[in-house]
Amino acid sequence: MYSVFFTPRSVAVVGAANDPARLRGKLLKLVLNSGYAGPVYPVHPRGGVIQGKPAFASLAAIPGGVDLVLIATPGETVPAIVAEAVAAGARGAVILSSGVDEDALKLAIGGADFRYMGPNTEGYAVSGGLACTFAGVVDDAQQNARAAPRPGRKLAIVSQSGGLGFALYGHALAEHLDVHAVLTTGNEGDIECLDMVEHLLDEGEAGVILMFVEGLKTPARLAPVARKAAAAGVPIIIMKIGRSEAGQRAAVSHTAHLTGADTAYDAMFERYGLIRLFDLEAMLAAAAAFARSPQGELKRPVKRAAVVTTSGGAGAWAADLCGIEGVDVPVLSAALQATISPDIPDFGSTANPVDATAQAIEDGGRTLVRILEKVLGSDEIDAAIVNMGLAHAARVRGLADVLAPLIAGSNKPILFHSHIRPSQEALAALADLGGQGYRSFRACATALAALDRYAQFQARGLPELPAKAPVARFPHLGNGVLGEADSAALLAAYGLPMPPSALAGDAEAAMQAAQAMGFPVVLKIQSPNIAHKTEAGGVALNVTADTLAQAFADVTTRSRAYAPHAHIEGVLVQKMMPKGHEIVVGLIRDADFGPLIMVGSGGIYLEVLKDVAFAPVPVSRGDAARLIDQLKTAPILKGVRGQEGGDIAALIDLICRLSDLAGVEGAVEQIDLNPVFVYGPGEGVVAVDSLIVAGRAAPAH
Repeated sequence: MYSVFFTPRSVAVVGAANDPARLRGKLLKLVLNSGYAGPVYPVHPRGGVIQGKPAFASLAAIPGGVDLVLIATPGETVPAIVAEAVAAGARGAVILSSGVDEDALKLAIGGADFRYMGPNTEGYAVSGGLACTFAGVVDDAQQNARAAPRPGRKLAIVSQSGGLGFALYGHALAEHLDVHAVLTTGNEGDIECLDMVEHLLDEGEAGVILMFVEGLKTPARLAPVARKAAAAGVPIIIMKIGRSEAGQRAAVSHTAHLTGADTAYDAMFERYGLIRLFDLEAMLAAAAAFARSPQGELKRPVKRAAVVTTSGGAGAWAADLCGIEGVDVPVLSAALQATISPDIPDFGSTANPVDATAQAIEDGGRTLVRILEKVLGSDEIDAAIVNMGLAHAARVRGLADVLAPLIAGSNKPILFHSHIRPSQEALAALADLGGQGYRSFRACATALAALDRYAQFQARGLPELPAKAPVARFPHLGNGVLGEADSAALLAAYGLPMPPSALAGDAEAAMQAAQAMGFPVVLKIQSPNIAHKTEAGGVALNVTADTLAQAFADVTTRSRAYAPHAHIEGVLVQKMMPKGHEIVVGLIRDADFGPLIMVGSGGIYLEVLKDVAFAPVPVSRGDAARLIDQLKTAPILKGVRGQEGGDIAALIDLICRLSDLAGVEGAVEQIDLNPVFVYGPGEGVVAVDSLIVAGRAAPAH
């Protein structure tokens, strides 16, 4: 589908210039200096010879036509050039120009089978292939190209921002990583970043993908593309910035109110195994870890690291930073310490960190390698950080005979760090051996944490796709906040546990209902125009037979004063349930990604701490358990310091049933089950109150 961009039959550069210091001159220069073997045609109104190539006055003048057109002329000229390209039989264009009238551009293309990247893109470059860009870093890379790739996986970079995409490319090269391609999509008038990711996955050359995005043009494509990446074992590391339009919605329910602009993106990234990081160093650290990890070993958890160091202080520093990232540096067992003890001087340490001292590399690194082989061969350790001096390339090359076999033969990650300022030459020499030198212990810790996150994702897998679309049981719920009858019927249909309740139109009917279910009861005003009953004074708790008549009158009077024009359906009489652990469980239908399930701590924890976690539907029992574990109050819910925990199994069941509802009932926009009381083990849960919004969201009071 995208062959015109990667293997075009011919390329034309419109507005080509002789001076390679100018953008259009550099664009032509980089095309000519790339690995592309097909014909390249400069196009300029004056014709002549440009950078040694005969130039044509127009695209129409090129004999036999042209396949791919590169455009870096002023924005107002682009639609006419594209129309000419279509007429000349071109199949695609890379529009590096900004300020393009995109409506005019679409008119110029009409119904032609013509694809384009941009506008406002910095183009792309493929290692050993076509370079359609004016990025200076590509010029440098062409002049310093390596003859052969290093051991490990190749990276690919896909970015909506041209500047940041090629910045990542330059930094990756400086870290001595092999980059297969850098692809920037700009304004995404046609081709979007997920198109390029899918192309890379189909092509099969890239083993790690770095992405920089502000938002996805077609969010629905994220799941299938991510599934393809997961199946191929290709990690995607993503930097997502900006605010999603999906976050701008009417916040009727608590669930909607607590859904930030990036909530849906975070939930989708977590579900589909994308590693979201927030700065350039972290992205490169993770990318390097994946690139250098043993082939086929990305499913191995990385919970416990050994730090083998030639400096005791540096080792302790590394251990602290690993702990911050959730990577343990455990004390080695007595038996394992005994096996490495002969190689450790008396003034070193066999515990973890293992202080091997500088003597470990004085014999050509044989002692260091023996220690690492024993430590990594143990089932006590999942990875190793090796701290040693990397100031001189000669030292690294002197260790090649022992380090290269160790790195190639290890089935566990080995990361190298230098407490002495490393030299580029030494880091390059280490990369030639298949190793990776990190510039900070924090980067090492980030890398190991990223490996573990991806391994956890691969271990849990992805939910199976339904064989056919489910049929809604409640397709016609109307718009706005549902009344009690519709809400109760909907929740009951999916087995969501609720207290006994009845709708009463007057105090006498309320008394009869309360007597049937037993006192005390709760009275709640019922109106589609009053979303939050407590704010309206429409709730009365602990109502007894003696207080029911007055309570009924009070909630009705206060509610009418709060919303004079509200339609009052009656008062809900509900059995007063004993207190339990308070949890909120909700549903919000995101405009980009569809239904999300929310689990949050109840009471003050919800409003003050915003202790919530989200996941896209469907939510399995394992997913539900992970949602609960993400809460700050999870230890309390599970029981701590002698206090009884809650019925976690019943809470998981409720979450999964709400997920089933969300996946079937497309008319439901928002649900709050707040609070949900979680009782002791084996005693179940109950959704004490509910707020359900159907159709378009009603405005919040």
